[in-house]
Amino acid sequence: MIKKRYATSAIDNLEEIEGFGGTVLHEVDARTMSKHPILKHKSFDRIVYNFPHAGFRGPESSLLQIELHRDLVRGFLKNAKTMLTEDGEIHVTHKIAHPYSKWEIEKLAEEQGLFLVEEAPFSAWDYGGYVNRRGSGAKCHWTFPIGEASTYKFGKNDYGTLIANALLNLNLADLVGHAEAK
Repeated sequence: MIKKRYATSAIDNLEEIEGFGGTVLHEVDARTMSKHPILKHKSFDRIVYNFPHAGFRGPESSLLQIELHRDLVRGFLKNAKTMLTEDGEIHVTHKIAHPYSKWEIEKLAEEQGLFLVEEAPFSAWDYGGYVNRRGSGAKCHWTFPIGEASTYKFGKNDYGTLIANALLNLNLADLVGHAEAK
């Protein structure tokens, strides 16, 4: 299946990952991956899901289709959170134009107790050799137009709030006194 979709570039990439000691798994359900026999006792610094898609059950703009996509991402985030190291990040790259904006990726992450660390514009040019593919069906080897997309980076810790609270607890006189002592 990999050869059919991606030709030799994917095989080369998979072999390179394995050559560096990485493990390559296929047919892992993103919604239940934390229960996979090989993954269930592992933790990761980064867990990345580029352009999640639940398959086609109708037009992308239909409420049913949008909810299927949201359920996929919700399940992924729920599982990924349990597999993340304390300071790790979950990255979800996703189109931001309508109807994809209706997926509300940030809200789904918030439901799982995750915090937005950064939203960065996605450009395939930043990932040498990156080629997207459709997930399944007769046209699975075709690419799809990415258009405007962002990579949402989520963490378990709300560092923005932690820093703000720490700054509130600092006494300005202590800061001035510390600076004068130097």
